[in-house]
Amino acid sequence: MSLRSVRVRLAAPISLDPAEWQRVRQAVPLRLILGFALCLAVGAGSSGFAAEADAVRVRVNIWVGCVGGLVANGGLDTVPGSIYSKKGLKVSFKIIDDWTEGAAALATNNVDVMLTTADVWAKDYAQFKARGFDAHAFFMVDWSGGADGVIAAQGINSLKDLAGKKVAFAPYTPSHFLLWTGLRGSGLSEQQRNEIFDHGIHTKDGIEPATLFAQQKVDAAVAWDPDMSDAVAKRPGSRKIYDTHQANKLIADILVVSDRFAAQNPQTMIKFAEGWLEGVQFIKSQPARAYTLIGSIKDFNIPTDLAKTMLEGVVLADGADNKSFFGSAGAASDYNRIFKAAQQMYQETGVLKGAPADPESSVDRKVVAGL
Repeated sequence: MSLRSVRVRLAAPISLDPAEWQRVRQAVPLRLILGFALCLAVGAGSSGFAAEADAVRVRVNIWVGCVGGLVANGGLDTVPGSIYSKKGLKVSFKIIDDWTEGAAALATNNVDVMLTTADVWAKDYAQFKARGFDAHAFFMVDWSGGADGVIAAQGINSLKDLAGKKVAFAPYTPSHFLLWTGLRGSGLSEQQRNEIFDHGIHTKDGIEPATLFAQQKVDAAVAWDPDMSDAVAKRPGSRKIYDTHQANKLIADILVVSDRFAAQNPQTMIKFAEGWLEGVQFIKSQPARAYTLIGSIKDFNIPTDLAKTMLEGVVLADGADNKSFFGSAGAASDYNRIFKAAQQMYQETGVLKGAPADPESSVDRKVVAGL
């Protein structure tokens, strides 16, 4: 009897009677049969679904809106007994304040998920596609409701007063989009608006503009909390002249995931989103405990007392907010509106060239639909 005939017999849907089994044992060493059977068992297991990863690496910047995930995690790394721990997840939040570096971290597989905003994503999505890297927006984190703004020195009372002034902002961040949107409705001419952008102080991240303003090195700055409020407190007579109270539903924080990770780990993605929403619910139902937890997170630099104040400037998104924000395929939505407006800005600045992308191609609603 040949080994080939043994393989056929083992694969057949019948059992060997004692006489046949004895003939097989005489023809082939037992260890070879057992080893071959083990290979068959391993092959059968690998033909099913591979085990999903329980680790999720997330890029964040220091921004109060991401506290839903941080509370669910118990900190930057998963704490035993936390919401994510109970779901069997190991989540690692990596602080990368430079937005370009944050996008690069996702594209080079140094993180799996990236916190960004819908407006910045309009740029990153186009640039990812041009380089052959695939990722999609899948979750809404929050609306900025006053936590992003333009701060100005005494005597500057409106955006129109910024003509001829030195303004600090971080290009290609939500600050850029907020300033661009505000100036378009300020009454300034296109030439005056362009001069503000061209002659402004361009910084690498969203923290430096507030620092420069506090040091009285610029007339105005576009920033977000906690740095924005801190800078105003340090410069007598200064104040906020425009923010996301006025520019309502303009700055939306979202999460983006690489297609590779999402395809390999669909259930992990659901658990991750569910855990984030449970963190949001914890903050809403037990705010005092949540503020204390946020204040205890090392390297996040948001003390307990400041956490309460800052959270008043954002609207943390729940499941219903997510479904409303992304809408349904082909229908009007806040996500599509922001994405298209941001594309226009980036085309005007020359960052994006060619035909704009369809916002529908940049989003994946499977996770939100499953919540």
